[in-house]
Amino acid sequence: MKGPEPLLKNLGLTFHDPVRANREARLDSSYRAWIGYDAFYFASHDSREHFLRDPLRYCGALTDPVTLARFRPGAQSPSLDYGGRRYFFAAESTRASFADHPERWAVRGSPEDPRGMRPEMTPGH
Repeated sequence: MKGPEPLLKNLGLTFHDPVRANREARLDSSYRAWIGYDAFYFASHDSREHFLRDPLRYCGALTDPVTLARFRPGAQSPSLDYGGRRYFFAAESTRASFADHPERWAVRGSPEDPRGMRPEMTPGH
């Protein structure tokens, strides 16, 4: 799947670095981090690495990949890593569903996705 950067640039959207809010983020895949379905952009590689060490400190609301519900994860929120991404869940039951069939939930709009949804190209921040 191509990244959302061309669409975001075409729409003229800009974003602030979630770690250093006074800096504008770069819409470039090398300055992007995914947390589940949510994309985050950064002004520098240092900001990106800082974010990845403690994403819950900066991410705000995320999308549960099973229910698509938006929620604010906390330190006790269920999570797991799959396909090079960290996923957070609103409940242990949705984490268990994901863990049983991660290929079904990891990519929105995939043929295995029981919701039959198409992928969206919307960043988390």
